[in-house]
Amino acid sequence: MSQRSTWATLTLFSLLLAPTLAAATELPKRKPGLWEIKTAMSVLGGQQMMMRQCIDDKTDADLLAQATRQQGDCETPRITRAGERTTIETTCKVNGGTARTRGEFTGQYESHYQGEVVTLFDPPQHGMQEARMQIDARWTGPCPAGQKPGSTQMQLPGVGNINLPEMLKNIPGMGQQ
Repeated sequence: MSQRSTWATLTLFSLLLAPTLAAATELPKRKPGLWEIKTAMSVLGGQQMMMRQCIDDKTDADLLAQATRQQGDCETPRITRAGERTTIETTCKVNGGTARTRGEFTGQYESHYQGEVVTLFDPPQHGMQEARMQIDARWTGPCPAGQKPGSTQMQLPGVGNINLPEMLKNIPGMGQQ
């Protein structure tokens, strides 16, 4: 897969994950501070990526609001909770087709959570019928000096470190409104 198609796939999958993130307004709040979030996506052969996200109550809510603005033509997510397990399901219209996303998460949002998000495409999008993302997030402590709340540093294989909010500002329709 070329770097251009990898970025297109990442962007598409991120947009499809947005309704799941937006639905998190009904989930337990994450503890303010630095979160290390590891993801592995099937569309990248399971390669692991890592983000370090500094949040406080306001920036975590802002990130969720931004995800809500970006979710596009999606149904309101359905959320079910049983003990520590939270399931989020939604359906979106994408490029003339349908994407059905289901995320299952477990954990204590004060210290860690993990989950899997599965999206099924009908018809397949960019050659994909299904995309899976494994997520493992851990609170690591206070934000380090120099990393402001709302800042997300991401390590991508073969690319290195990027500042996600700064990168999104340069993509039409992705920057904060």
